[in-house]
Amino acid sequence: MKHMIIALSLLSSPMIAKEQTLSPSELENIYDKLNISTFRSSLMPMRSKEKTYLKQIGLPSPTYFKNGFSIESNDWSYTFTVIEKKDKNRDGVMDYTICLSDKSKTGTYNSISPILISPLGVDNQLIALSFTVDGC
Repeated sequence: MKHMIIALSLLSSPMIAKEQTLSPSELENIYDKLNISTFRSSLMPMRSKEKTYLKQIGLPSPTYFKNGFSIESNDWSYTFTVIEKKDKNRDGVMDYTICLSDKSKTGTYNSISPILISPLGVDNQLIALSFTVDGC
């Protein structure tokens, strides 16, 4: 009877996921290779045919933290937080679920949205996939 109670309690308790920490090079790669034309945000008007990566559009350098980075300009605040690193669509390629906070400092625009990105683009650019993901 004791064993059955222990087994039931273990099976009914939620499994705690191992906390994932990204390396600085992984975060830098996301900043360097994130194609901003593949997801909706206030960054889209800054893109051009020659400038599609987050790194290329002339924003201040990011400040990195444990699982993400933030970019602060005079008018905008952007925070990219990786909330999961997993092969979400089961194609054999590691994906990142990112919580994007996109906030105007001078107006009322304030958007927080989860996006799923994957290195499937040309030269391993990170592109947003059309998958619904939880987060934020």
